Amino acid sequence: MTFPIALSLYGLIALVIVGMSIMHTYATQGFAFGFSANRDARPETAFGLRITRSLQNQTESAAYAVPAMLAAYLAAPEHPGVAIALTVLVLGRALYVPLYWSGISFVRVPAFVMGTLSSLYLIYIAATA
Repeated sequence: MTFPIALSLYGLIALVIVGMSIMHTYATQGFAFGFSANRDARPETAFGLRITRSLQNQTESAAYAVPAMLAAYLAAPEHPGVAIALTVLVLGRALYVPLYWSGISFVRVPAFVMGTLSSLYLIYIAATA
């Protein structure tokens, strides 16, 4: 996977989470809730909280994953490990979100580890290039 594709897919994952959050809000708070700032919010559902937390986690992981992707791409664009690590990182993040939404905590850990270890490997490639 190339850097532009990986970065685009990483952003697409965040966009899907935001879209799901909006749709869930409309489904649980009512369609008119999104068009008015003066309505009292109902308590958030457990699934709604997981959607919010998955977006927060995606944003937090972008703080280290995106610079790692860019550094490895700029330092060693022809290194065969870069394409593999980018693919594993994006795949791990793409798997993490629905697994997080499932509410089963131990199931999402391998997907999280895929993204984190791939980021560390990209940093290693950039540092040793």
